[in-house]
Amino acid sequence: MTAALVPLTGVAKLAAVAVTYVRDTPAPEPCYLALNPGSHAVEIQPDVRQATPVTVLGTLLVWTHRLTGINGDWWHTPGGELHITLTGRGPSGVRFLVYSSFPYRVARRHVALAAGARESVTPDELYRLALELRKGHTK
Repeated sequence: MTAALVPLTGVAKLAAVAVTYVRDTPAPEPCYLALNPGSHAVEIQPDVRQATPVTVLGTLLVWTHRLTGINGDWWHTPGGELHITLTGRGPSGVRFLVYSSFPYRVARRHVALAAGARESVTPDELYRLALELRKGHTK
């Protein structure tokens, strides 16, 4: 006899929502996808290895463009990365958390964060950062 902490119908529903969302999002496939039935959430890390920072930002925006109530934060990791997380509500009220990173040095002219510092960020700010980086202001 097993004692499930979450009814399996919840897992199946969450998996179905995740599969549909991934299938219908025109972005790079995830390299990591996690279902968290306890918090009714899906975590997605897009596969953007070897991608430019502009591509990373664009991918985060595409993965989250259909979500509502989007909140974000970015963090200058001790390892020198700019880690970005966007969270919002998707189909059936499922919470989606989408994240990625790229070297902080690329964005330091536009993002003033001390190592270890964390700050909120909006999708509009990420879009503007992508535009600035795209102009070639990455030195």
